Amino acid sequence: MSSIRSVKRLSLIVLFIFLLSALSGCLQSPKNDNDGGEDFTFTMLDGTTKHLENYRGKIVVLDLMAVNCQPCIYETISLKNISENYSSDKVAIISIDVWISLGETPELVRDFIYAFNQQLDIELNWTFGVDDHQGTIMNKYAPEGVPTLYIFDQKGNIYYSHYGYENYATLASKLDELLKKE
Repeated sequence: MSSIRSVKRLSLIVLFIFLLSALSGCLQSPKNDNDGGEDFTFTMLDGTTKHLENYRGKIVVLDLMAVNCQPCIYETISLKNISENYSSDKVAIISIDVWISLGETPELVRDFIYAFNQQLDIELNWTFGVDDHQGTIMNKYAPEGVPTLYIFDQKGNIYYSHYGYENYATLASKLDELLKKE
């Protein structure tokens, strides 16, 4: 007798799950425009805010760095080579100083860019920004430290990540892989 009750109970549960899944399309709220990719907000050096989502449709190379980090300086050279060899229509580079919570400032980032230009005759012509004072981006994307690099696909999904210095050849091969998928 108890096995018949168990079968009935199981049948009711299966029927309930079936009906719930069949009706769920009617009960769901309208789909928003979010395509499920990563998103965060950062502050550009001019004080305006941007979202990673603003770069959808492009591959994004996200450089989480600090101006007082020697390996970050070396990686900046690799990023300069990326900026020279890939169209900004297809690949966006964003360098974000995540040591704001540790005392770095937008002014230090501006000085960093200026020093590259004046002392090395290298123009850093991509987007630079800073994290918030709570270290939101650093805590989520660079908990091990800097430099940390991410490559996001055109939909904002993480394609590649690396902690520590990354050379140009590796970055270029990852970008080429993504560009071939277009």
